[in-house]
Amino acid sequence: MSDEPREKKSWKELDQMRDRGIKPTKTMSKQAEFAQKRASSAAKKELESLFSGSALNKGKAAKIEEIQSHRGKPTYYQKMTDYIAEFGVPLDWDTQMFFLDHRDAKTVIQILDEMKKRAPTQPLQKQDVLAKKLDVMALSTFDPDLHAKIKELQSALMRN
Repeated sequence: MSDEPREKKSWKELDQMRDRGIKPTKTMSKQAEFAQKRASSAAKKELESLFSGSALNKGKAAKIEEIQSHRGKPTYYQKMTDYIAEFGVPLDWDTQMFFLDHRDAKTVIQILDEMKKRAPTQPLQKQDVLAKKLDVMALSTFDPDLHAKIKELQSALMRN
């Protein structure tokens, strides 16, 4: 017998595997694997394009750009409040990060609650940025509820 592994199993080996409840693995050819990967990536791209061009996403993006253009102006916080009233609490991490600058504690608490859901799954680099921002926020707030939420989110981060 040669030392090379066989591609096909004998009938005896297949029967033994079936008796033990092990399903034989079917190997695909390289061409079949490549075709499956290509079809999978094409389906993902198609799905992303389906959702990225929606009117809702375009409206949100335009509203966020408008908010950012008002930074430093008296209407900045009102634009953020309007966004939340129209679209709800932002789900995008980067949008949530700049919404943490809002001066209304209740709004910031809503955003912190939403961030707590995803924070442990974010890359460590993003968690570090959030942790630094939370440190500054904890030092600068006098609201006990907001301070408690900040501490709660800090404890949920993976870096701690």
